[in-house]
Amino acid sequence: MKNRIATAIILGISGLLFIIGPHSIFKVCSSEEMVMNCHWSVQAEVGIGILLIVSGGLYLFAARLHTRLFLLLQTAAIYVIGILIPAVLIGGCKSKDMACQNLTFPALYLIAALGLIYITGSLIYLFGRIRQRQ
Repeated sequence: MKNRIATAIILGISGLLFIIGPHSIFKVCSSEEMVMNCHWSVQAEVGIGILLIVSGGLYLFAARLHTRLFLLLQTAAIYVIGILIPAVLIGGCKSKDMACQNLTFPALYLIAALGLIYITGSLIYLFGRIRQRQ
């Protein structure tokens, strides 16, 4: 039960950081004159944040080990997409001096990388529990 609560909290916090972070904590470039690619990347990252929060809620109430295992694999894919959106799929400003390239995207990469590291540990833990039951 402790693993479920901790995982749900971590997924919820990282989801909130994906949603709120680019708008307040590590702001993206201002789009006063024209909308840049970084604006659309951040909008897509809001969807990633929502998916992370939903995954955390589902993980909290999942009773079977196999269900939790598949939810963690799905969440790992969500984190990977969260990295790919600004890096490859949509991108950001072309200039490396812009706020999106210096602050926003690296912060999102860090959140996703830390989430993937945590999920890897949780997957190892769940595989061990599944092997014990067999």
